[in-house]
Amino acid sequence: MSKETVLNRATPTMSAGTSYAGLGREKTGAAEQTSKGARAHDRIARRAYELYEQGGRQDGRALEDWLKAERQLVGAASHS
Repeated sequence: MSKETVLNRATPTMSAGTSYAGLGREKTGAAEQTSKGARAHDRIARRAYELYEQGGRQDGRALEDWLKAERQLVGAASHS
Protein backbone atom coordinates (compact mmCIF):
# COMPACT_ATOMS: atom_id res chain seq x y z
CA MET A 1 0.00 0.00 0.00
CA SER A 2 1.14 3.52 -0.65
CA LYS A 3 0.73 6.42 1.71
CA GLU A 4 -0.85 9.58 0.42
CA THR A 5 -0.23 13.07 1.70
CA VAL A 6 -3.44 14.89 2.47
CA LEU A 7 -3.46 18.64 2.78
CA ASN A 8 -6.00 20.27 5.06
CA ARG A 9 -6.90 23.40 3.11
CA ALA A 10 -8.98 24.71 6.01
CA THR A 11 -5.84 25.14 8.10
CA PRO A 12 -3.56 27.94 6.94
CA THR A 13 0.14 27.22 6.90
CA MET A 14 2.72 29.52 8.43
CA SER A 15 5.43 30.94 6.24
CA ALA A 16 8.99 31.67 7.27
CA GLY A 17 9.21 34.69 9.53
CA THR A 18 5.66 34.32 10.85
CA SER A 19 5.38 34.81 14.57
CA TYR A 20 3.52 32.39 16.80
CA ALA A 21 2.54 35.29 19.07
CA GLY A 22 -0.60 35.96 17.05
CA LEU A 23 -1.91 32.41 17.11
CA GLY A 24 -5.29 32.08 18.78
CA ARG A 25 -6.27 35.63 17.96
CA GLU A 26 -8.94 36.60 15.47
CA LYS A 27 -8.15 36.03 11.82
CA THR A 28 -6.27 38.76 10.03
CA GLY A 29 -4.92 39.33 6.58
CA ALA A 30 -5.17 36.54 4.05
CA ALA A 31 -7.06 34.16 6.37
CA GLU A 32 -9.74 36.75 7.04
CA GLN A 33 -10.04 37.55 3.33
CA THR A 34 -10.39 33.86 2.53
CA SER A 35 -13.10 33.49 5.16
CA LYS A 36 -14.98 36.53 3.83
CA GLY A 37 -14.60 35.21 0.30
CA ALA A 38 -15.99 31.83 1.30
CA ARG A 39 -18.99 33.46 2.98
CA ALA A 40 -19.62 35.63 -0.10
CA HIS A 41 -19.37 32.56 -2.33
CA ASP A 42 -21.91 30.72 -0.17
CA ARG A 43 -24.36 33.66 -0.27
CA ILE A 44 -24.06 33.90 -4.05
CA ALA A 45 -24.54 30.14 -4.43
CA ARG A 46 -27.68 30.20 -2.28
CA ARG A 47 -29.11 33.16 -4.22
CA ALA A 48 -28.26 31.56 -7.58
CA TYR A 49 -30.09 28.41 -6.52
CA GLU A 50 -33.11 30.51 -5.50
CA LEU A 51 -33.06 32.09 -8.97
CA TYR A 52 -32.81 28.62 -10.54
CA GLU A 53 -35.88 27.48 -8.60
CA GLN A 54 -37.80 30.67 -9.37
CA GLY A 55 -36.99 30.22 -13.06
CA GLY A 56 -38.62 26.79 -13.17
CA ARG A 57 -35.40 24.80 -12.65
CA GLN A 58 -34.30 25.29 -16.24
CA ASP A 59 -31.01 23.61 -17.05
CA GLY A 60 -28.29 25.51 -18.89
CA ARG A 61 -28.73 28.81 -17.05
CA ALA A 62 -26.32 28.27 -14.16
CA LEU A 63 -23.89 30.97 -15.25
CA GLU A 64 -26.67 33.45 -15.91
CA ASP A 65 -28.22 32.75 -12.49
CA TRP A 66 -24.81 33.03 -10.80
CA LEU A 67 -24.00 36.37 -12.42
CA LYS A 68 -27.45 37.74 -11.62
CA ALA A 69 -27.06 36.65 -7.99
CA GLU A 70 -23.65 38.36 -7.85
CA ARG A 71 -25.06 41.60 -9.24
CA GLN A 72 -27.94 41.53 -6.77
CA LEU A 73 -25.76 40.88 -3.74
CA VAL A 74 -23.03 43.34 -4.71
CA GLY A 75 -25.69 45.95 -5.41
CA ALA A 76 -27.33 45.30 -2.03
CA ALA A 77 -23.95 45.52 -0.25
CA SER A 78 -23.04 48.81 -1.92
CA HIS A 79 -26.31 50.38 -0.76
CA SER A 80 -25.70 49.40 2.88
